[in-house]
Amino acid sequence: MNRPPLFCLLFLLAHGCASEPTAADDSGNPSSETSVRFTVYTDAACTQLPSANSVVELDTTVACNTTPDSSISELACFDDRITYTNHPNSSDCSASGITNELFVGVCQEFPGPVATWKRIEADTYECLSSNP
Repeated sequence: MNRPPLFCLLFLLAHGCASEPTAADDSGNPSSETSVRFTVYTDAACTQLPSANSVVELDTTVACNTTPDSSISELACFDDRITYTNHPNSSDCSASGITNELFVGVCQEFPGPVATWKRIEADTYECLSSNP
């Protein structure tokens, strides 16, 4: 059946898009979790932790998350990654931001004055963004 474009647009608005976050709990229902945690490492194998502040927990319902040495805004969770804007050396998201993308289950390098690697553990990732 050939559907008019308006029908398709209304269907998309009512049911969302495939690129939206779709994390689910064990029952297959969407998760209500709005927080995500990643771990910071000092090596490319993601096995060595720094002496302090190795775990960073963020909340998608907060406009500006503070971290030990920066702040993060525009946090969004997806099936396989999170995206966010990092504001180095700023605790209130007022400094210029750098867009970042961190994939779930991948040890990723984040160069800087001191190179670090970050990883979201795939077996504990249940973040569902509050952002559409």
